[in-house]
Amino acid sequence: MRLTTADRVVLARDIQASLTAQDGVQTEARLRHLAGVMKAVSGCDVLERSRRADIVRARVVFIFVARAEGFSQCTIGEFLSMNHSSVSCMESKMADALSLPVAYQDYIGLYNQFTNAIL
Repeated sequence: MRLTTADRVVLARDIQASLTAQDGVQTEARLRHLAGVMKAVSGCDVLERSRRADIVRARVVFIFVARAEGFSQCTIGEFLSMNHSSVSCMESKMADALSLPVAYQDYIGLYNQFTNAIL
């Protein structure tokens, strides 16, 4: 059976849409897993809309690790209901913490616990 060009185009679009949907499900599942591990390690829910210092610290570490795993700022922002520019700001805060470990011992400690837990 031979497919017409139009049928091939439709089939290709359907396959692409299916793969994109599967990627979205896998992305969501991985981010949810990371959020669960962070909650187990820190006791803080990164999805909670709060400015409490411990939750913000957990969110900063979560974002940094998610970016290291290859997630885009937009994807992480959508997951956390944040703007991508806020994600960028938090990512740079963790980079600062890694370059100045004495000043950011609480961030470094949480980062080490979190990365050990997900390995």
